[in-house]
Amino acid sequence: MRLRTTKILLIFYCLPVSLTLSGQVAEVTPTDTAVVTEHVVRQVKASPLPGISGPQDVHLDHAASLRFLEKVYSSPSMWKRSNDPLREALRSLVWLASRPPADTLIKYLSGYGYENIRVPAENYYVFDSVRIILPVMQADSAAADTAAVHPVTDEMFIKAGRKLEKVRLSADAKPVLRNDTLRLNDSVYILMRDFIPVRLPHATNDTIVLVITDTLPEASLYRSEFPFRYLRNPYVTDSLEAAVTSLIGYLEARDSVQVKIMSEKGRGADVWLNGRSDNLIRFWLPDGDKDSVTVWVGNPERNTISLRAEEGVLFRKQVWHDRYVDTHVNVTTAMEQNLRRVALSKIKTNLWKFKTDLSYLLSQGVVSNWAKGGENNISSVLDVTSAINYNNKVSNVNSATTARFALGLQASGKYGGIRKNLDILEINAKINHKAFGKFDLSGLFQMKTQFLPGYTYPNDTTSVLVSKFFNPATFILGYGLEYKPNKTTSISFSPVSYKGTFVTDTANINQTKYGIAADRRSKNELGAYLTINSKVVLFEKLNMTNKIQFFSNFLSKPQNVDVDWEMVATMPLNWFTDLRVNVHLIYDDNTLLPVFSDGEPVLGTDGKQKKAPMVQFNELLGVSFVFKF
Repeated sequence: MRLRTTKILLIFYCLPVSLTLSGQVAEVTPTDTAVVTEHVVRQVKASPLPGISGPQDVHLDHAASLRFLEKVYSSPSMWKRSNDPLREALRSLVWLASRPPADTLIKYLSGYGYENIRVPAENYYVFDSVRIILPVMQADSAAADTAAVHPVTDEMFIKAGRKLEKVRLSADAKPVLRNDTLRLNDSVYILMRDFIPVRLPHATNDTIVLVITDTLPEASLYRSEFPFRYLRNPYVTDSLEAAVTSLIGYLEARDSVQVKIMSEKGRGADVWLNGRSDNLIRFWLPDGDKDSVTVWVGNPERNTISLRAEEGVLFRKQVWHDRYVDTHVNVTTAMEQNLRRVALSKIKTNLWKFKTDLSYLLSQGVVSNWAKGGENNISSVLDVTSAINYNNKVSNVNSATTARFALGLQASGKYGGIRKNLDILEINAKINHKAFGKFDLSGLFQMKTQFLPGYTYPNDTTSVLVSKFFNPATFILGYGLEYKPNKTTSISFSPVSYKGTFVTDTANINQTKYGIAADRRSKNELGAYLTINSKVVLFEKLNMTNKIQFFSNFLSKPQNVDVDWEMVATMPLNWFTDLRVNVHLIYDDNTLLPVFSDGEPVLGTDGKQKKAPMVQFNELLGVSFVFKF
């Protein structure tokens, strides 16, 4: 029975296979067997499973790639080992790709204000205060003197504090009582765990004891910008800042990137950019003439590339090479006797410099109390200044000599005629020798006078002569120090100087007007002389030159200082014209001018017109034509 059952099962298993094979064989003829076999083999190689095509090109964007890789590495059942290198690499790749660049993080962390998230130390303590009323000792008798009352002493106060200490504090607490600062009606401070509380207000008849009742395990700040829920230590942010700084330094030192430098010929060199390598990579840079030159590429510091040409390599433009490639130089051999006749000469340094400025000014002038004569006018001024400078750096000697001639003529519609408005003839000379630092020993000479006759304009035009050539004439001689803090400023001080004023024609000119005695033709003064010269650029094109002189007479009224100040401001309009303002102010205690009141002369006690020293003022404003040579 069992054998029959087994045979029936075998027949059912073999029947489908035989039917399939017989069906296939029935459709193929014996002559086509080789062709059918080759076709089946090709079909199997092309597609192992009929109806299933091969893999197509796969394209994923940034977000889809992150989701797919997160799903792959987060599936623990997919990996044989949890720490497989491929899995760790995928985890790091996803982490880096899903966060900002390292440079942005480093910039944010480096500039973060960690001090703003610190929790004060007192936030970790809970305080309580206890008030103790000290006993007051009464006198033995009410009639006793007030001096017999026993006051409460510091010793009693300390004992009272110690008694409270035993009641309120634990046994391990060690309060510190400062006996030198404890007084009655003061607060007692108990120091626990190196924490000093703030001072409490003074009590009147009792003592306040501040006690730490509890220490909190954590604390927080209720601010919206506070990033943490709580902190367990008041100095956590210090450690946080130190750790961030350490890791940033580690990342910057470890960070590196490989850059490939390519030439137009396809040759290249790989350069690693980091902050630790001093190596140089050799790179061949080809030219257009099938040649090449060596360039050394280095990385001296982080984010920096250095290029250095090979030693002995010279660069030359191709245009010059083509132009002079066939140039020949003819060399002539010199005879020995001709060389002997050659005389060598030394180059002499040019020690002298000459300069002349000529300007012609059209101006409108205002004159007030001018001793040499003048009036409000529309005038023209010719101003010529020449300078001769000598500078010998070997002997440390230099000198400067200037001569100035300025003549102004005016036309006044009220009184008519052409009159003198400005008349200056001046020579200044100084010779210096280097002393020390910015100081020079300096000797100076100055002469001032006028060129044309001057009258008392506008009251008199021809009869009353007040000045002419060398009448008056002023001479100043001095010796002292000159200080030059910079190229545009000089200060000369002569502690012992001579000033002489001369009027030679006393028959026609009243010399007393210039401080000279009636029976004399000159006045000699001995005193101190100070001169300040400066050139200032106020704006981009506005230049101001100031020259101010002070003289004090030691022999007569040294407190009355003579002042002579001249200011010239120029602004160039074009290459040959300037807008010029010239202001001249003089005050001399010895120069006496007639006094007027409301246009009428003021008479003195002797019945004559009163005279007094006044400020002499002269101002010119106009356009000048400037020539320099």
